[in-house]
Amino acid sequence: MREIRTQNYSPSLAGDRMLPGLALMLGSIVCTALALMYVQGVLEAFPHHYLIPWVIGLGAVFILPSLLLWHKGRFSFADPLIFATWSYFFPAFCLGGFFLAVGWSDPIYINLVRDPESDLPFTILILGLGFIGLALGYFLPVGQRVGRYLGSKLPEAKRSDQSYIIPSLTLLSIGAIITVSEFTLSKFGFQRAEEISSYDGILFLTQQFWFQGSFILWLIIFRAEKLKLYFVPVMAILIGSSITKSIFAGNRGMMIQIFALIVLAYILSGRQFKAKQMAIGGGILIVILISGMIFGTTLRMVKGDESQLQAGEYIEKIGQTFEEVGGSSSVESLEFGASSLVGRMDIVSTVGVVVSNYELLKPYEDAYGLDNNIFNELSTFFIPRVLWPEKPTASDPRRYSDLYFNTGETSFAITPIGDLLRNFGPIGVPIGMLVIGIFIRLFYSALVELQLPSIWRYSIYIMLLTCISYEGFYGTIIPTLFRFLITASVGILFVLIIAKRIDKAGFFKPQKALL
Repeated sequence: MREIRTQNYSPSLAGDRMLPGLALMLGSIVCTALALMYVQGVLEAFPHHYLIPWVIGLGAVFILPSLLLWHKGRFSFADPLIFATWSYFFPAFCLGGFFLAVGWSDPIYINLVRDPESDLPFTILILGLGFIGLALGYFLPVGQRVGRYLGSKLPEAKRSDQSYIIPSLTLLSIGAIITVSEFTLSKFGFQRAEEISSYDGILFLTQQFWFQGSFILWLIIFRAEKLKLYFVPVMAILIGSSITKSIFAGNRGMMIQIFALIVLAYILSGRQFKAKQMAIGGGILIVILISGMIFGTTLRMVKGDESQLQAGEYIEKIGQTFEEVGGSSSVESLEFGASSLVGRMDIVSTVGVVVSNYELLKPYEDAYGLDNNIFNELSTFFIPRVLWPEKPTASDPRRYSDLYFNTGETSFAITPIGDLLRNFGPIGVPIGMLVIGIFIRLFYSALVELQLPSIWRYSIYIMLLTCISYEGFYGTIIPTLFRFLITASVGILFVLIIAKRIDKAGFFKPQKALL
């Protein structure tokens, strides 16, 4: 088998390093052009034009760590800081902030921001402080050193790539079966159970075996020099199950998560993104973004709310959604998808509501069960709900939305930064995010950075990397990391045990390549 390179870019790979460098330069040029337009007064016609210099400054803060890592030859989308920056922070706060500034995003709740001209710039400042804290935590040596030490204590557990296929397909199937079971119980998709049962958390975590199995299979496919015959049915299963899961999930971001998983598998396989791959990947991403927004938003409109439906009724709603989408012209669908995407990317306005009102609403948080939610989450998460059925939900997005947005029928993004602000004020934002920065560097160093390529390590790393929600509550991040670490460890242990037996049995024989 060919030697697989690690994910870290070598300074000698100038061609491979040129693409992220050009992208960063393009971003800098756009920011400079916007700054000049602002100085010339060209942008004053926009409703929140005063935000534009703040958004430009925030963009510079976001880009700086990426430039530093690129200069050191370590720019990789698999890096947790790069992943967080370009998968969430930059799109949600820079692009989203720009959309808000020029009026493309005009949410109905913007009137909840009491003084937009002061509160929204202060929101940008708080977001910048939070990201600086995250970056500082990442660059501090403590995370890297502890992670490197822990990584040196982990076993190698070498297996042939082919031996992973059957157990990974089995793991994927287990996750799929549990997902289908949850769907028949009206607990999967765009619907919400009225009560949380003792086993809901365990069932949710075991559903993640589908993601873990999928990642391992894509990683094996990309690690191979050429496409083998037995990869064809595996790819058919992966693509088919991904599309099916996305449709039934009713989640506008599900296809994005799956796309990110495939991209990460491609990068960690040792392959490089050159111009051709970047063009193909960019085109696929645009299609997924628009189509996901069209279908997901239409399904929400057809269904109306998150009330539970029988499986047959839910399938009928999906059919009606396809009819609605198919009944619209291509132009109408594209306009609808683009407008939905623009509104969805604007998270500055939702965080702005928190920034504007957190002090005013602080006395009422106890009545909504939100008071000190970070402490309550971190002090109780290690007790399973199976042992404590009455365990309160400390971070409830519905109650948060009811208090801050006057509606409990849907949930709005709070972000870890907004959650820290609610709990500890401005000083708590960079400190809390610094802790998260240390954690992401720790597991990156233990499982990927400067480690020999390892399928089992990568599978755990991806589960940890993608389980962090930069849109949810801060208090749930560490508990979620802990639960996903256990889940991913159980999953990969199952895979390794079976893979070892397959290697000993010599099950796989050499296959001719198709390409």
